[in-house]
Amino acid sequence: MVRAFLSIVAVCTLSVGYVSLARASAIPGAPDQFGGPASTHILVRLAPEIVPQIDGRGAASIDNGPIDALRAAWGSAEVKAALPAAPREPELAFALGLTRTYRFVVPAGTDTVLMATMFSGLPGVEVAEVDGIGGVAGPAPNDPDFGIQWALDNTGQSGGLVGADIKARDAWDIFPGDNTIAIAMLDTGIQQSHPDLFSPGRFLPGWNTYDENDNTDDPHGHGSHTAGIAAALVNNLTGIAGMNCHARLMPVRVVSAAGFGSEAQCANGVIFATDNGADIISMSLQYYTGTQYFADAIAYAHAAGKLCIAAAGNQATAVAFPGRFPGCMAISATDRNDAIYAVSNFGPEIDICAPGREIWSTRNGNGYGFSTGTSMAAPHVSGVASLIMGYNRMLSHDEVAAVLQSSAVDLGAPGFDNNYGWGRLDAAAALLAATPYGDLNCDGFVNNFDIDPFVLALLDAPGYEAAYPDCHRRHADMNLSGAVDNFDIDPFVAALLNP
Repeated sequence: MVRAFLSIVAVCTLSVGYVSLARASAIPGAPDQFGGPASTHILVRLAPEIVPQIDGRGAASIDNGPIDALRAAWGSAEVKAALPAAPREPELAFALGLTRTYRFVVPAGTDTVLMATMFSGLPGVEVAEVDGIGGVAGPAPNDPDFGIQWALDNTGQSGGLVGADIKARDAWDIFPGDNTIAIAMLDTGIQQSHPDLFSPGRFLPGWNTYDENDNTDDPHGHGSHTAGIAAALVNNLTGIAGMNCHARLMPVRVVSAAGFGSEAQCANGVIFATDNGADIISMSLQYYTGTQYFADAIAYAHAAGKLCIAAAGNQATAVAFPGRFPGCMAISATDRNDAIYAVSNFGPEIDICAPGREIWSTRNGNGYGFSTGTSMAAPHVSGVASLIMGYNRMLSHDEVAAVLQSSAVDLGAPGFDNNYGWGRLDAAAALLAATPYGDLNCDGFVNNFDIDPFVLALLDAPGYEAAYPDCHRRHADMNLSGAVDNFDIDPFVAALLNP
């Protein structure tokens, strides 16, 4: 009885206001996107008994009451034959429906997914569907050096294994990131003026725990390199692409110009980052004493909800600190063939691995260069972690770590092993694993409070995004079809009844 009632409520609620929302769903001039539906028309195949009148311009007059009424409601003033020229085999074309298919033209920006759904139920309509946008394969970022960033998109361009990468482009298709997440880079500092790192307002105030002042410039180059891996700007016609180009950065210099410093200085950097707004604390550093002070600083950050991520170290020995501490992820490094980097540290503390050999990234002095090591692996993970946090803000730091582990590509011995951990980082799989399908109000639950936002997400995408700016409409795609439409209603109701 409850199931029937909820199904009726959902269907009735979704049906109310279809026609009244039809015109409001149009956003004149809104651009269509590669891989998405055309917003300027739908394709409708009519039953054989409906014979429109075609004028000399190819425009059609249908003269069918229900179809014409719904066309008017959607603002479709023009109908054109989908096939502009007569086919060579007219009988076959008619039987297949090619010459019975018409383009119902509407204002650009119309919700054509919903429009096609409504037309598909009318008498005399055999098929109503959206027209997909495609063409040449989706473009890579226009950053000129993206082609040599095998870690993000491995096409075998450097003799490596095709696909041995972290699936950055697939991840950006799901969520390109936003500026709500801050990554503290504990390192040699960052050249904040670098043209591939600087954008107004992106840098949070940092600190220099080595010299005890606010000079966080990078006299070494290591910190600027790791910052670029995590968060270099994308599509700026400059240099490289970072994993999350929208992330905010906090430079915390914890070592000297030569790259050396104490565990206490790094621990103080952890505390500074924790107290001053960082969400993720990225440490491409290795220490081998493991002082209690350092351990306590990591515990402090963890208790405050910060995600600590550290390089495993490059000595072919036990995992270095802080990665060996509880409450901090340890990242080992792989090469372009998905093989472990020869001197990457190992042990039961390894969480996952990520590309770290011959990684091209930003350098101080407005430059770029290759570097190798687990120092390069860790910021790949930090960048992806920041995407996950921005995409699903209800996840705790431990849940983000669990997503990174569970979505990794298993390498080496099946399951966990001391070299690869749970596997190689996969950014796209991690975002999919973090998607809270059905939680349309982002409160961490799927319940009756999600019904109204689900209806809004289905009927009025701009309205949903305005009403729930911290959520994502993709979470209404309950059947994982890539579109939010009426086919998501039944799985949404099922999720309500079986949380």
